[in-house]
Amino acid sequence: MTSNPDKQWVGVILAAGVGSRMRSSVPKPLHTVCGRTLVQQAILTVREAGVERIVIVASPLLAIDPAFSASIGEGVTVAIQSEPRGTGDALLCASDAASDATHILVSNADMPLVTPGTVRTMLSTHIDSGAAITLLTGKGDTPEGFGRVKRGADGRVLAIVEEADADEAILTIDEYNAGYYCMDASVAWGLLGGLPPSAGGEIYITDAIAAAVSADRTVEAVVASEPSELTGVNNRVELAEAEAVLRSRIRRRWMLDGVTMTDPETTYIDFGVTIGQDTLIRPNTHLLGSTSIGVGADIGPGSVLEDTKVGDGVRIISSYAESAQIGDRATVGPSSHLRPGAVIGPDAHIGNFAEVKNSVIGSHAHVGHFSYVGDTTVGARANIGAGAVTCNYDGESKHRTNIGEGAFIGSGSMLIAPVVIGPGASTGAGSVVTRDVPPDTLVVGAPARRVPKRAGAQ
Repeated sequence: MTSNPDKQWVGVILAAGVGSRMRSSVPKPLHTVCGRTLVQQAILTVREAGVERIVIVASPLLAIDPAFSASIGEGVTVAIQSEPRGTGDALLCASDAASDATHILVSNADMPLVTPGTVRTMLSTHIDSGAAITLLTGKGDTPEGFGRVKRGADGRVLAIVEEADADEAILTIDEYNAGYYCMDASVAWGLLGGLPPSAGGEIYITDAIAAAVSADRTVEAVVASEPSELTGVNNRVELAEAEAVLRSRIRRRWMLDGVTMTDPETTYIDFGVTIGQDTLIRPNTHLLGSTSIGVGADIGPGSVLEDTKVGDGVRIISSYAESAQIGDRATVGPSSHLRPGAVIGPDAHIGNFAEVKNSVIGSHAHVGHFSYVGDTTVGARANIGAGAVTCNYDGESKHRTNIGEGAFIGSGSMLIAPVVIGPGASTGAGSVVTRDVPPDTLVVGAPARRVPKRAGAQ
């Protein structure tokens, strides 16, 4: 078995720790890295390694948090550890939910850097060796708080000695326990259930290692090829360090897939983002949430795109878009804001310091600088002049504006919604439009009134 564990595998993610060192009202598993909560990252790592069935051991407070339910999604079972009585007790809390499993993968919600490839190696080693327990270890400089792996003269794992219990000789050991385990289910439930609690009433998974060896059961260890994967998150400093590593991985992936980043270190990309080939990402750009970008786009510098769909060949300069859609070859900015519901058509142009909200801008339409377009439909090839405003809110309700194809809205015009500007119609500079304007009509003034079009005017 190398990549497809059978259905008798269950992944148990330990997420019941208090996380007091985060100094936060937000439970540690719900802190985010690159657009995912820590618990989401743990779930996806286990699933990408090939283990579909997942049980999360949570504290009572975490389990009732709506953000927790949103994070774990469908198909995940939650087991409750009523009181923090150690990792072994936490795993035992999952025994009912995983009662039909033959093999258990134990992971932690606060280790976001472990890769699916490393987990797959653990799973394969565990099955191929016939071990009762297989643990993940690291070698080198031991992070603070990690237990040491004690081996016999023949190299076999004998025990894990927690740092607090280690003497000077044990502390010189350069192999440490990462907190990931593969276990035969019968061993897990049998050994853990028989372990005596510590003086503080806690049961630890690590004590099961020596118990398995004493029972003449084989314990294997997989040494992580990249020790950086084994970094845990216990405080805000480690959270930031973990996010930096993950962002570097994300950037490397997209650059190898054909995306150019002129300054990768100042480019921030979430896990859920997709980017087409030959797109250029300029410095200080943030691509967040479920943003998708087509091929050959040019984004930044200083742009923020959140949950936004961007077409091919789009140019976005120093602008912010949230829950928006931008059609092929459209241009935005600099310094514009596309708010939720903004749909920018192909080849349209949104000028500098323009704001668009809950509006559809037709193909080849232009929205000039210093303009606000809200709750509006703008037809193809229409032009919105500088300083024009759709006045969509009367203090109680929002109202829509409809601007027809080829219409021309003069600079500084105020369109008092609800109002319709017909196809080919025009408003003079500074007009205050309070009534519908028929097609191919020019209105001027405050309130705007109809006047004959000058020869050659639109």
